[in-house]
Amino acid sequence: NCSYFKHFTPGESSEIFEVTTQKEYSISAAAIAIFSVGFAIIGTICILFSFRKKSDYLLKPASMFYTFAG
Repeated sequence: NCSYFKHFTPGESSEIFEVTTQKEYSISAAAIAIFSVGFAIIGTICILFSFRKKSDYLLKPASMFYTFAG
């Protein structure tokens, strides 16, 4: 008799084993990844400008952008 085990009986308890993804988590993860890539790109632009124009003051913002990207 399998009626004792709820997961073997079809019906109302079969919803327990359905795997669903939570859309809110995937959207927030994608947004964080996009912001991270954006911060890395801005950091790279700061480093390229500091090498081109010999401006050492752009290295501190570049390091902060890389920190935010991490």
